Amino acid sequence: MTEMSGLERLVELQAIHDLKGRRDHAVDQKDWDTYAELHSDDYVAMSIGDTPIVGGRAAADALAILMANVTTVHHCHTPVIEFQNRSNATGVWAMEDNLFWQRDGEKQWLRGFGFYHERYVRGADGKWRFSYRKLERTHAETSPGASLLAVDTSGENHRVGGG
Repeated sequence: MTEMSGLERLVELQAIHDLKGRRDHAVDQKDWDTYAELHSDDYVAMSIGDTPIVGGRAAADALAILMANVTTVHHCHTPVIEFQNRSNATGVWAMEDNLFWQRDGEKQWLRGFGFYHERYVRGADGKWRFSYRKLERTHAETSPGASLLAVDTSGENHRVGGG
């Protein structure tokens, strides 16, 4: 893409990195208002359950229910960000998440690895927001009771953790 200078690209790249960091922090801190604000109104979540969820507020509300009694720790790194133009970009982030909860008084856990596939859009206010996300798990390790939390696409497990 040639419509951005190298310096402009670096500034926008950093803004997307900051967006991603704020998203991970919002999830781990259960700050659902901030989470909703980081996503566009037409955001499509493909990582929360079996059907797409549309809208930042709807995704925040769904996660608030799913993660109500779950402690999460997200780590995202080694992004590959591509700009389609000044207001649209795509990204793939390697990720690791750790989830901890109790079921019937027993400690449960999930340690997952994979990739977030994302799209970003810059709004009229100049702020970048998520417009799409899908989690592709490549590996997950879980406690025996973790089998119902979310989907693992590695093929190693039937149904395990998400976030």
